Formats: sequence, structure tokens, C-alpha cells
Amino acid sequence: MRKTEQDIPNSDVSIQETHWEMAAKTRMGKYLTGIETVFIKKAVDFSRTDFVLDVGAESGRISLFALDTKTSVVSVDIDCVSLKRLRQRTRQAYVVAADARYLPFKSGVFDAVFMVEVLDYIPELSITMSDCNRVLKSGSSCVLSFGNKSSFKGMLKGLRGKPYLHSFKGVVQVLSDSSFVYESSLGFNWMLFGRTSQSRLISVCAWFERIFGLRKLRKYSPWVIFHIVKR
Repeated sequence: MRKTEQDIPNSDVSIQETHWEMAAKTRMGKYLTGIETVFIKKAVDFSRTDFVLDVGAESGRISLFALDTKTSVVSVDIDCVSLKRLRQRTRQAYVVAADARYLPFKSGVFDAVFMVEVLDYIPELSITMSDCNRVLKSGSSCVLSFGNKSSFKGMLKGLRGKPYLHSFKGVVQVLSDSSFVYESSLGFNWMLFGRTSQSRLISVCAWFERIFGLRKLRKYSPWVIFHIVKR
């Protein structure tokens, strides 16, 4: 059963910060959010974007960023607690509890879709991207990111029993099959620090990553972010 905004009751009970919300405040979290939001700004012309879908919104890291551009945002997540936290942070986003693989929206209604740091939790990539394509208007953008299974970090995670789900080559093939056109991409997160790290070396590693062109090595990058457009 798909849950919509009406299925998430208002509550006076305060929801504490989620794990991912706290992670975004760390040095590592700020580095990752910086990469992602700068990429989105370059990919999407918000002056011509009226209606955005944030899939895997959690407590609103990307949704709040999009709302700052004065566009209307629909925030989707499968976790109702995270959506209640988002509603506590802002009343401007329309929150919808739903599965990313089966989006409960009409076809061709969104000007842009964001799927940032969510595909690593969805094995059914083809189904997910097909439905993403369906809800987008023709010629509209999708920005997505994922951990690259074929990268050195992906291989290390595989040895630890916690592999990434998708490879760069596999994602490219699925996007092509789903009738998306590639626009641009960026590789990042070449460092070995965890998602909640507060290491002071993160800024140094980020500089090294940028100066030595590691972000251009998308095929081998630990994380990749894509800008694609619906045909």
C-alpha cells in the first residue's frame, strides 16, 4: 500500500535529528553536500523549474536546498519518521511516503528529479529509473548519485561484506535503456574517511582530489553523480 501525505499524521511530538541529518553536519558530510549541491546548481536551471521531486529525501537535506531556490518541492521517502522530521523543519515541502520504485504520481509532471545518495539502497535500478523517467516532463533533468561497485573503495567494501550495489558501467547501461540522455557527471569521495568523519584532513584530501583531476575519472571514482535528461 502506498502512503501519501495524508497518511502521515500531524504530531506535536518533537522528532529528534536523524542519523543522516547529524552526519550532514560533520566535516565529511559538509564536503559531500557541497559537491552534490554545486553539481545540482550547474545541472538545473531553477529559474525555469517549478516542480521538483526529491526521492529518498530523508529529513530534507536536498529538499531544503531546492526550496531555497523558490521552487515547489515534493519530498519522497519510505521512512515516515524521517518525513515527520522534515515536516518539523519546514512546512513548505509536500511530503509523500512512497517506494522509489513505484512513484505514486501522474506521468510527466515534474521539471526535475533528484535521487541523491539513495540508489545504494535500491537493487532494482531498472525499475526505479524507468519510473523516474515516467514522472519527468520531456526534456527535464534528473540528478542522481551512487557508490561505484567497480571502484577501489567499492572493492574494499565488498571484501568487508558491505558492497555497493551498482557499477559505473551498469548504471550507464540502465540509463540508456531507460531513455535518458547523458549530460554530465562527476566523480568524488576518493578519501577513506567514513560518512560521519570529523577529520581535519578532509579539506586537504578534497583539494588533492580536485587539483589532480580525480573527479574526472568517473569510471573509477568511488562515488559518481550524474546529470541526465529525459528524451
